[in-house]
Amino acid sequence: MIEDLHIENYALIDRADISFTKGFNVITGETGAGKSILLNALSLTLGGKVKKEMIRDDDKDCFAEVVFSVNESEKERLKSLDIPVIDDEVILSRRIGASKSKAKINGETVPAPLLATCGEILLDIYGQKEHQSLLKRSKHLEFIDSFGGKELLEKKKALKEAYTQYSSLKEKYDSQDIDEILRERKTELLTHEIEEIESAALRVGEDEEIEKEFSVLQNGQKIREALSESMAALDGDNGAIEATGRAERGLALAQGFDEKLKGALSQLSDAESLLSDTLRELKSYIEGSDFSEERFNEVSLRLDTINALKGKYGRTIEDILSSLSEKKEELSNLLDHDAFMEELKNKLEKAEQKLKGLSDEVSTLRKKASDRLSPLVIDALSDLNFLDCRFETRFSEAKDYSSNGKDEAEFFISMNPGEPMVPLIDCASGGELSRIMLALKSVSADFLDVDSMIFDEIDAGISGITAARVAEKLSDIASERQVICITHLQQIAAMADNHLLTEKTVTDGKTHSAVRSLSEDESVMELARMIGGDSITDTVIKDAGEMKKRAQQRKGK
Repeated sequence: MIEDLHIENYALIDRADISFTKGFNVITGETGAGKSILLNALSLTLGGKVKKEMIRDDDKDCFAEVVFSVNESEKERLKSLDIPVIDDEVILSRRIGASKSKAKINGETVPAPLLATCGEILLDIYGQKEHQSLLKRSKHLEFIDSFGGKELLEKKKALKEAYTQYSSLKEKYDSQDIDEILRERKTELLTHEIEEIESAALRVGEDEEIEKEFSVLQNGQKIREALSESMAALDGDNGAIEATGRAERGLALAQGFDEKLKGALSQLSDAESLLSDTLRELKSYIEGSDFSEERFNEVSLRLDTINALKGKYGRTIEDILSSLSEKKEELSNLLDHDAFMEELKNKLEKAEQKLKGLSDEVSTLRKKASDRLSPLVIDALSDLNFLDCRFETRFSEAKDYSSNGKDEAEFFISMNPGEPMVPLIDCASGGELSRIMLALKSVSADFLDVDSMIFDEIDAGISGITAARVAEKLSDIASERQVICITHLQQIAAMADNHLLTEKTVTDGKTHSAVRSLSEDESVMELARMIGGDSITDTVIKDAGEMKKRAQQRKGK
């Protein structure tokens, strides 16, 4: 459940702190006041993208943070992602600056996509125009699967793994099913490539050693010149060693008169020894580093060979040797092609049988879920003012397997008495789709296992009695979990347990948006505005009060 949302420097909002409660949270306000900005800011904390123009002040960071309280089921799923829950809370935050953004969970920096994964566990969001997803048949199957429960979910996971294995084997089988001429060409090519790699006798780490030696040989003259200059500075006339010796002799004389100079004399003596040791080391290096043209050519040629193989077979020697093993295996398969293809065919057939078995099991579970879903959706649609409505799912078999098996599903509906069942995508208006989506959401809410549901303007295209029914359905859902709803309808706003108002003001020529929670009396006045617009008379206020009273009585308050 969402406890608090904090926003800074986003769109029209300078700073906002919004607290949500259990039950039904309703957000209202005039058009353009910033209602949907709240959900857009929330999406930032869930890993969503932000447009540069949405950052209010370019000189400041945009920041959004949301605090969730979590239930036991959510804890377990978060634990599987190694996300700790502290005092039954999870805090997601996102900071976006001019050049970079930073995502955090409970104060620890994480990849932004992990925020989205958390959001899928903690929230179910119905965005504007989401009802149009019902116009995609693929979404129908998703709804059924979400209703199917844990058993179907586990079978689908096994099905996906079986499909991945089957697809891999099929791709391998199809790629190896070639004619004799092409097989001979591949055999010749592989033989050549294997010989080329093996003849190089590569050793892991050799490339780094060769590159270092090449650099030394290539820059030998520069190294010798630099060392000669250093040695002259140490050992030449008035060099560092001679100067240090003179200084040591003078200091020794002075130390004979004052013991306090003993430490300085010791340090100077150590310095002279160190400089002499350095000189000997440099002389030894030069004496042992005679440049060999022959060795330089050997190293250069070896480096060219290694780099040429890297260009063909991999970025590292490890990659090249791995490629060699793969090529040997492929060549072996080609040389004994018939036996290899027979073995691969057997594996493919077994994988297909396993895939078919799991597909059939998943299909059976889906159809059982669909049988349970249909009457519940019909009841929910009846609550939403669909008279004598019928609803069902029709299944068909796809031509090929997918990670979903072979099922294709489509919702069919009859929305009026005497009308035939027709595909949902062919008959529903925008307002009808919104209600159908709400019905599906209300039915599947218990199976989603999340404490928070968000509806952004689900009231599009409805009014009158239908609006009242939608308000009641949303309130019913909120009796079991937190619901946050952005709305323009007074019927929905009247049902609020926590009524939030977005307001837009202009200060010093700059527009600001703010959010605040309304008292009971303030909520009535906001309802009056929604009913009467600019004409808020005593009668309108009285009607708003009566609407609020009836709504709360319906909720049992």
